[in-house]
Amino acid sequence: MFLLLALLLLIALPSPWNVIGAVASGVLGVFEVGYWQRRMRREKVQTGVENLVGATGEATERLAPSGQIRVLGELWEARASSELPRGSRVRVVAVNDLTLEVEAVDEAEKRA
Repeated sequence: MFLLLALLLLIALPSPWNVIGAVASGVLGVFEVGYWQRRMRREKVQTGVENLVGATGEATERLAPSGQIRVLGELWEARASSELPRGSRVRVVAVNDLTLEVEAVDEAEKRA
């Protein structure tokens, strides 16, 4: 963003202020790019099956015993061991191909 501002200042301001403004904005732009690169490298990418197992979601339709659930903002086909109504909270216990094996969150808490 600061690099775009540097170009705009170079064109819009009278001399010598255009050069001063452009250099200052350019330096800030370099620091901004460095900041975002360092910040994004610290974040661990969370993808794959390992991220799904143990995640909780919500049944978007009745699971009798198969249906769809929403987990981590995505819709998935799911299979439950017992019938679950729409809107019930579920936890992913396994992944088989593109189908998630789920259980009700209440069931999981009773076992623990």
